[in-house]
Amino acid sequence: METRILRYFLVVAKQGTISAAARELHISQPTLSRQIQQLETQLNTPLFTRERRRMYLTKAGSAYEKKIRRIIAELDQANQMIANINNNDLTGTIHIGCVESEVTKLLLPQLIAFHRQYPHVRYDFYDADGEDIQERMDQGNIELGVVCAPISTVKYHTLKLPIQDRWGLLVKSDSKLAHHQVITAEDLQNLPLIIPHRALFYDDLNELVQGRELEIVAESNLLTNASYLAQAGIGNIVCIEEAPRPSSTNLKFIPFSPERRQTQFLIWPKGNTLTEATQRFIEKLQTIYA
Repeated sequence: METRILRYFLVVAKQGTISAAARELHISQPTLSRQIQQLETQLNTPLFTRERRRMYLTKAGSAYEKKIRRIIAELDQANQMIANINNNDLTGTIHIGCVESEVTKLLLPQLIAFHRQYPHVRYDFYDADGEDIQERMDQGNIELGVVCAPISTVKYHTLKLPIQDRWGLLVKSDSKLAHHQVITAEDLQNLPLIIPHRALFYDDLNELVQGRELEIVAESNLLTNASYLAQAGIGNIVCIEEAPRPSSTNLKFIPFSPERRQTQFLIWPKGNTLTEATQRFIEKLQTIYA
């Protein structure tokens, strides 16, 4: 079975339609459709269900996709390793998932130094919440992640970073809360809130308000859309102080009292072979932060 066909399968699974996958692969739709059908015939099982113009992975297709994605990633890493040996140069792509935080500022000097040392290495940044980053890491789509505690040390290696993000509330500058120095549990009562889309955060928030009922009007995994909701007066945003937000917003950050801080960790998967570029970057960070 050709790896080319397996790559075709992964693109179709990602795009969800033959037409979109064909455009990405720069081949004709009939050719791609025929290749997928031949793959299903070889495996003697359907990998997709076809509903109108959409294609959805079957149970077998989903299991196959996860396994093939890992195999292709391992193959690409092996090919890159040989290329690095032959060229006596480090190349490849480091895939990094980051939560919204000032961590990018922290890592920037190391990224700049690493780029100067290895100018042919590329970087692929993915911004998301911690749960999404860990899920993509489990799928083999991300090699490095920057996430908040708690973290499963069974699945991931961890490196504690010298960052403790401060939690608080983003309110409109004309809000009655805007003159407050801190936000207390009493302030949060009957206040419409937009909260992070993280299950783990609920425990922290409930601890802060000591069991008081909260008025949650929306959840969001990133701050940009939440900022627009807050500007429209729909709610006040629970977030960290350094989370990037649109510069045009008239929102003010006020910290919680008692203070709530969260530590950031660099994580990478156990049991997976990392690209040489990623491994060297981790080693560089370990010499600084370990």
